[in-house]
Amino acid sequence: MTHPYRTLCVALCTLIVGCGKQAAPAGNSATSTPASTKESAHDHVHTDRQDLGELTLGAHKVRVFQVAPVTAGQEGDFDLDFEAGKALPTAAVRGWIGSEDGAGSRKVRFAKETETRMHGHPEVPSPLAADAKIWIEIEGAGKGSLAPKR
Repeated sequence: MTHPYRTLCVALCTLIVGCGKQAAPAGNSATSTPASTKESAHDHVHTDRQDLGELTLGAHKVRVFQVAPVTAGQEGDFDLDFEAGKALPTAAVRGWIGSEDGAGSRKVRFAKETETRMHGHPEVPSPLAADAKIWIEIEGAGKGSLAPKR
């Protein structure tokens, strides 16, 4: 009777380790998932960033950078650089591409990358409206938008 619990425990531990971006055991490439491959691709410094401009959201000034071209039906790739010497927001920071109301878009939460940078991958709607923008929202502080590069 302990075997199902042991199997469940091993499965949960494997899932937790996989979500923690730790390397899979040598010679076990079958445990790699597209998500872990995608995450590991962003364990580097973004050198081809395009500055989209600055937003002031409540007490936070944030400069928005686009790391890759926006393509309909794909994920966007964006950095948010906050002022040096100031703490990153403790409230949720979300982003989406599209209209202000988010209709047809999926919001994503940006994650801390460094002491002054957050990073996120909002999905780009397909079809992508000509007037679509990247929207950034800090919970309780407001939202703002900039036009992405295509």
